[in-house]
This record gives sequence, structure tokens and C-alpha cells, in this order.
Amino acid sequence: MRNVPGMMQLPFGVPQEQGAGIGTLDWGEQEWGTHRYHVRRLIRESVQLLAKPEKAAVLGAGNHGDVDLPGLAVHFQQVTVLDTEDNMLEEWLKETGGLALSRLKSLTRVDYTCLDHISFYEKFEEMLMNGASGTEIADYLRDCVFEVRRYEALPHLNNTFSLVVSSGVHTQLFYIDALTQLYSHMERYAEQDIRQIIEALGYLRNSLISDYNRLLLSLVKPDGRVAVWTDMILLDEDKKWIAEELSQPRGDRERARFLFEAFGKYGMETAVIGLKDLYDRMRPEQLLFRSWVWHTETGKTYIVAGMSGHPRS
Repeated sequence: MRNVPGMMQLPFGVPQEQGAGIGTLDWGEQEWGTHRYHVRRLIRESVQLLAKPEKAAVLGAGNHGDVDLPGLAVHFQQVTVLDTEDNMLEEWLKETGGLALSRLKSLTRVDYTCLDHISFYEKFEEMLMNGASGTEIADYLRDCVFEVRRYEALPHLNNTFSLVVSSGVHTQLFYIDALTQLYSHMERYAEQDIRQIIEALGYLRNSLISDYNRLLLSLVKPDGRVAVWTDMILLDEDKKWIAEELSQPRGDRERARFLFEAFGKYGMETAVIGLKDLYDRMRPEQLLFRSWVWHTETGKTYIVAGMSGHPRS
């Protein structure tokens, strides 16, 4: 991934901001310097750069802990939340009512990849169970790259939103589920077959990531923005020094250079591919790039990257 000119690193110890929390769910509005704080700040800065905030979409909100949906609803006429799984948003809205009830809309079981249109997971499982050869499976996986492009995930929402937010989707898209399917049938295959299948899965994954980025851009109005964040580097014992280096005093350009070199060497491949591909599709004017450290509830720690910008024409 090449350097992003003018990238700014969020400072630590920023002052606490007041959110627009509604109801009993914890939206993190009292937090500062945390993962949720940085996500909210990236979105807030994105909203401030919009000429006319009208409608917003949030993909991958999940349990709605990262994106402050009530706070977002204050700025937009409507906020549409799109999830691949069921969520509790509608139940929460009925309990709380008020502004959020009138402005927040939830769409679930959304297939970002269009793999469900071609019954991918069922066919993949069937081939594995029947002992199809590694070559046969790899050929099928590569064919899926072209098969899914016959479909659109959300054609009725093209050019609809002033702001489209992607909340940690890139590293969760397809690959983990497909690998889980493969691992349950590993004993059926020789090492060479497994290597062949994994290589083809990577090929399909990379294509789906690019397709997902195109989906994000297709939802945005001509004068709108896309804002994304994704976990980039898992800071295990061997990589904790990266966070320590980032905390050292240094200029923005030097910090950016170090960060992107770290992404290239130690970043999760899915995240690096997704972020670079999307960066290449953004206009350099008013491009925002942020990074921060995320201490998760599971005990894992990540370096996260967030980006916001206008799509290229």
C-alpha cells in the first residue's frame, strides 16, 4: 500500500465529548480515547465535510456497539442499518421511541457478496462432502468470481446515501466461513489439494473484497462520502513494539510512512487489500485517514485504520 499524503494520526488524550445516547443500550457516548471514540470521531468529521447530509447507511453494524446510531440519526433524515445477520435494533427502537424510532431503519440478512444468489456455501459443502478433487474445487471457486458479478446486492439503493459507513466488514467477509467449511473436511484431502483449494479461496476472497468496495461506492450519491474502518494488525507478543513505536513523538509524514510499512509487512492480508483498493478509488481532496489501537473485550489488541473520502468520478 502506498503512502497517503497528509495522513493525520489521532492524538491520544483527546477531550471527552458528549454523545446523543438514547435508551438503555451502551453506545459508548461517555468514552474517550477508546476504539468507539475514534470510530465516532471519524464519522463526525465525515459528516462535517458533507455539503448536504440527507440519508446515511451503515453496513456491518452488528450489535451496534461501534457506531453511535442515535447520534448519527441526529444529523440525517434517515439512517439505514444493513446487517448480514439478525439484530436487536428493531426491538430497541420499539422500546425507546422518539427521534431514533422515526429515523432509524434496519435491513437484515443482506448478502453483501451475492454468494447466496449462486448457493455457494451449499455447493461448496456438497463438493467437499463428495470428495471432489482439489482441481475441481479450485476451478469452481475461480468460476464463482464471475458468477457473482451477474448479480447486484442492493440495486434499489444505488446513489441513495450522502454517507455510507462500513463498520469492520472487510476482515469478516466470506473468508473465515469458507475456511471453516474446508477445515471440517481436511482429512479427505492431501496437502497439495488443500494448498490448491486455499489458493483459489484467496483468489475469490480478493475479488469479493473489491466487489464489496464497489458496492459501497454504488450506494453513495455523487457528492457523498464513504467512511470505513477495519482492524489491520493483530498485536501479538511479537508485534507489540509497533504500537510503542507509534506512540513516539514524530511528524505526520514520518508516522504515515512507518504505519504503512507496518501494514505491508504485518497487516492482515484481507484488510490490506480492502483498504488499498478503496483508497485507490477515493479522491485525494478532503481524504481523511486515521489510526488507533483497539483493545477488544476478548483480550486481543489491534491496530485499526479508518478512512473517509469522496469516491472518484
